[in-house]
Amino acid sequence: MQIRRAVIQDAEAIAAIHVRAWQEAYRGIIPDEYLRSLRSERREVMWREALQSADSDTWVAEDAERVLGWINTGPSRDAGADCRAGELRALYVDPGAWRRGIGRALWREAEAALRAAKFEHVTLWVLEANRSARRFYEAIGFGADLGYERTIERGGASLREIRLRLDLRGPSA
Repeated sequence: MQIRRAVIQDAEAIAAIHVRAWQEAYRGIIPDEYLRSLRSERREVMWREALQSADSDTWVAEDAERVLGWINTGPSRDAGADCRAGELRALYVDPGAWRRGIGRALWREAEAALRAAKFEHVTLWVLEANRSARRFYEAIGFGADLGYERTIERGGASLREIRLRLDLRGPSA
């Protein structure tokens, strides 16, 4: 497996993983009807635009020329965040490749880039009910950023997100 920067030609694979991972990871959290309505074609358009933009960085994990997962990071988009704050915006691995170390490998690449860009800390938003994702993020060093939570709506359901934070000023994990 190799980790490399994503290119525009990866948009289709990134979008397909995005949808499959949502449909698997959020089953029982987000209404099934909403998850069934997700279409990779719509996400592909969004990813083509994102990959052409300079506002974030995306890496893919690839094995035998097949994209298995991806990660997207950039400056924090949170209101009031200063220039020292980075954000892990999204990390998804194809469900058929879960628990193979791909997420950790993607994170190591993104973490190195965030440190090189002189970010002092990085935050991420995760659904409170997504215990599997929370365990993963805690295992790589993220902890609760107390007092930061919000409610979002997906498929008619109100969902609570919590913010996690990792200090980048010390040694990497």
